[in-house]
Amino acid sequence: MDIPFINRTRKLVGSYFLRKEMRIRTREVQSIGLDSARSIGIIFNAKDERTFKLIREFSDQLRGGGLRQVKSLGFVPKAEVASFLQSSQDFDFFTREDFNWYYKPQGRKVVGFMSEPFDILIDLRLSKFISLLFLVGLSRAQFKVGPFGKGYEDFYDLMIDVHGKEDLSYFIEQIQHYLKMLEGNSEEVTF
Repeated sequence: MDIPFINRTRKLVGSYFLRKEMRIRTREVQSIGLDSARSIGIIFNAKDERTFKLIREFSDQLRGGGLRQVKSLGFVPKAEVASFLQSSQDFDFFTREDFNWYYKPQGRKVVGFMSEPFDILIDLRLSKFISLLFLVGLSRAQFKVGPFGKGYEDFYDLMIDVHGKEDLSYFIEQIQHYLKMLEGNSEEVTF
């Protein structure tokens, strides 16, 4: 059995259903600056302790002393959550088991996160997976921010190009910079 063929087929089927669902869902897009946001959702890949530490610090910064709600949802490759992740109360985690055959989210935590009407959704993943694009594409967030990628214009309201510098701390700095630029600007902004 050709596993790469099966995986390509799953991705094609998933992409088809994702785009189909995105066309029928409506949401009100509103550019919201960082200081105006009352609720922020973060999607990330919890691949190692260093990455998680950066995201936890960023989440604490965004929380601003409790001024806004910040929910974070991290992908972990295995069902067992690593010990460095278990001590975090403000974070939820999901695995491959939370998606169906063609990568559509079906787990309670994942579907609940997608249903949240966040002011801003921040995708901190620097690499794309169809399963996680479902989260972004079907999210009810008013403003979606993520990394630049050709073909992903329908997923994000603001894409940030890190110019080949695929470093999470640099990406976070860029997100903060551009979201602060939006503050007080209710019109469409082009970067």
